[in-house]
Amino acid sequence: MAQVDIEELREEMLQCRRCGLCREAVYEDKGFNGICPVWENTSGFETGAMRGKIMVALALLEGRLERTAENAESLYQCTLCGNCAQICPAEFEPNRVIEQMRAVITDIPNEVRDSLADKTLAKDNPYDEPVGKKREWVKELNFSIPITGDTIYFAGCTAALRNPRVARNTARVLHKAGLEFAVMESEPCCGSVMMRTGRMDRAVENAQSVSKQLKEAGVKRVIVSCAGCYKTLKKDYEELGIEMPEIVHIVDLASDLIKQGKLKPQSIGKMTVTYHDPCHLGREMDVYETPREILTAIPDVSLVEMETHHDQAKCCGAGGGLRSYDPELSKKIAASRIEEARVTGADVIATACPFCETNLTAGAEVAGSDLGTLDVVDILVKSLGNDSEK
Repeated sequence: MAQVDIEELREEMLQCRRCGLCREAVYEDKGFNGICPVWENTSGFETGAMRGKIMVALALLEGRLERTAENAESLYQCTLCGNCAQICPAEFEPNRVIEQMRAVITDIPNEVRDSLADKTLAKDNPYDEPVGKKREWVKELNFSIPITGDTIYFAGCTAALRNPRVARNTARVLHKAGLEFAVMESEPCCGSVMMRTGRMDRAVENAQSVSKQLKEAGVKRVIVSCAGCYKTLKKDYEELGIEMPEIVHIVDLASDLIKQGKLKPQSIGKMTVTYHDPCHLGREMDVYETPREILTAIPDVSLVEMETHHDQAKCCGAGGGLRSYDPELSKKIAASRIEEARVTGADVIATACPFCETNLTAGAEVAGSDLGTLDVVDILVKSLGNDSEK
């Protein structure tokens, strides 16, 4: 995807039948109702949903619409969640088209997009934190972790810098299972945010650097917590032709370790949990069952599903750069998801992505809800008798 074929992109956009199913679809047999989270949580203008965005993108591409920041704004008001692609009768991927279109219109000024790329390349994270800070969470553990090894735990920017509890509890799960692993001294950023926001030129540069660092360190397996990191390192890098070691998400690994008897969850008391499917982990990578297997393997934990779940799950609102472009809209979408979780009667929302957790927590504040969000590993590690964190 480093080089976008303009004519091919145009042909893809022409596949759109303008049916509007992506905007307000109601498929009772599939559980869809108000499929586009952006359209559902905005004023209802046509450009809020994918049909309108495709029309804008095509007009920009063909020169029928002036290439200005204002005219391109709707293309960035999208989480790229892929929910629309689930039921598109034209059988193409509108979210991928928008992502590619963002890579084509880098000549249109966009301060948020370029700032995220600049910070990521300069400091190995989009949060503008100092280089090397991503390993500080390790200091809070009661066991040591080396900086080199065949297997590394790649915490990702959000877990390492904004939600270190997830990083520590993931490390505790791995340690409890007796796995040897390392955490890099200076962990790079996977570059997901640059890919989603259109800076593919800089994302490719970053990806090549990440691959080189891992290869030189002799890494054979990478374990991740973040759904975005997982999709980027495993799927996007492969599409770019960039060689990588084995990439494993912690929920897949932990589920296997439970089945092998290397992790033995014990009761932590009665708890009702609902699970939020991260878009990058579910629709993009088809990981649905392993996080649920972990939760149901813990005695006295009951799993209840929200109205939309698995490949129909509504987005948390954080993806596609929307949390940076339009934080208020992003939180509003999260609040909508919180409400969907609340009516299940669950005690807590579990997820498998620290970025989803961050935005859902913000959404709960907007909604005035005390419903908490935890990572699956937070619940698992408590059942293992470790010194876990709430």
